[in-house]
Amino acid sequence: MGSLMFFMAAIAACLLWSAAFIAMAARTERVWLRRLLTTLAIVVPPLTLVPWVAATGVLAFVVKLGTNWFVPTVFAFVSAIVGGLWICRGGFMRSDTGDFAAASWPVIGLAAMFLLAKAVCFGTLLFIDNAVVAETRAMRVEAAQLMMANLPPAPQPDDDAAPLYLRACAAIEADKEFSTAGSPLEAPVTTEIGAAAVREILARHAATLELVRRAADRPGCRFVRDWTRPSISMLLPEIQSLRQAGRLLALAARREAADGDAAAALRDIVRIHRIGVHAAGEPILICGLVGQALDAVALETLAAVLPTLKKDDLPLLDEPAFRDFIDTAPSYQRHFLGEEAFGLATAADLAEGTREISPRSLFGAFDGKPSPGWGWPFDVPISLLYRCFLLPTDIAGYRETMGRYQEIEAGNVPSKAFIDVAKQITALEADIVQRRQGLFASLLAPALSPILTSEARGRVKHRAAEVLVAATRARLTAGSIPESIEALVPTSMASVPRDPFTDGKPLFAEHDDGSFVVWSVGPDGEDDGGPAPAGTDTPEGDDDVGLRMATSAGDTTTAP
Repeated sequence: MGSLMFFMAAIAACLLWSAAFIAMAARTERVWLRRLLTTLAIVVPPLTLVPWVAATGVLAFVVKLGTNWFVPTVFAFVSAIVGGLWICRGGFMRSDTGDFAAASWPVIGLAAMFLLAKAVCFGTLLFIDNAVVAETRAMRVEAAQLMMANLPPAPQPDDDAAPLYLRACAAIEADKEFSTAGSPLEAPVTTEIGAAAVREILARHAATLELVRRAADRPGCRFVRDWTRPSISMLLPEIQSLRQAGRLLALAARREAADGDAAAALRDIVRIHRIGVHAAGEPILICGLVGQALDAVALETLAAVLPTLKKDDLPLLDEPAFRDFIDTAPSYQRHFLGEEAFGLATAADLAEGTREISPRSLFGAFDGKPSPGWGWPFDVPISLLYRCFLLPTDIAGYRETMGRYQEIEAGNVPSKAFIDVAKQITALEADIVQRRQGLFASLLAPALSPILTSEARGRVKHRAAEVLVAATRARLTAGSIPESIEALVPTSMASVPRDPFTDGKPLFAEHDDGSFVVWSVGPDGEDDGGPAPAGTDTPEGDDDVGLRMATSAGDTTTAP
């Protein structure tokens, strides 16, 4: 109802403008001035609507937004033209006295009514805007409750790893070598472990490593943040430093393995996984992605360390902490729930005007910056119109899209083949493209779908690690690694792990140039011969996922 009143007031304002100027034109004796006033009467109203016709046209036919305001905007545009011409024709008709009919029209009254129509138009926008703001205030509370509900329990002070991580992160951030090109931290799994630079950095950060180990051994981690007010502008300064801490620990684990201390190496590998669990404790997707990246570092470091194990190290493979690491693949279920809170809080920021949206961001991608973008006079009216006419649909579309992604993620259990999940993702993406329920939802799908695929890739690496551990167990007991996964059953593992990217087929495994490689066909469903060796370029089109382990210890100063 509010939008109908807005368009009616806008059309009325256009027609009253035309009537006022025609009335002025009819009163003047100068031909040139009459023509000028007539031109202003007819041209200005539709001209002011041209940008909005263009904007709604782009949203309707280029962006293909489901909420289509193009038709009522074009109707107002056509009404301004037709109405202006009709008023012009009627105003310049001669009366019985020979004067123009418009000469008797009250100019001041028409101008006052024009201003009144403009006031009604703007007042209607403010009414709609206030209604949206009132709704989003409750939504901000909902976002806070959603975030708090998905946070892990706050640990006791002696169980909280955060203070130790902060001290370690400070040491890492102060060392410029961590961000220097060519640093051993760039490729901790493939760099030459006997290099002087590796020894030097491990010696320099011996105290840092001790802090990281103590932190990783603690059961909980909660950095101090105000999660009752989630915001897209929240800073997460520890995230990158935690990644660097995990890479530093990977170097230490490989060094310990090369020195013959397999027990210390495996404990540090489990700690890398634990750092990933701590990083992923905060329920937002960026934290979950960092957690999975650290988990991948732990698995790749494990593949590099397993060949160094000796027969006496066999019991290490049965330690509960190690088995938990192998069996626990990352999940994003909590992160999807927490991410919804961030989106709702961002929508609340837009509704309350604490975050502006510019033409550039409206037709591109919202950049999340509080700066006004193009500046006056563009951003303020565009932000107001966006909040009144697009934001409510955006919020509804965002809720529905996130809900459907959460349903897919909830069903993305280890026992389910990812090809079934991929079908759900494809159907959801197609529906989003077809319906275009809002800008948020349209920009969301390309960002969230790869995360579900990433989760499946992480699951594959854990299954590949299970095979590598079983192969190592066979090597330590029987003296060699079998030629196939099937030969590991039932002596070293209960069953052959299945490839989640297929309809139940087993993972591939083969001996390749001194390595035992275990892999999945990857998201494209086609076997490309396995992943490329670490430190080499991946062939184009090869999306196979897996792990590669040397078949013998060989030169322990280099990665397999």
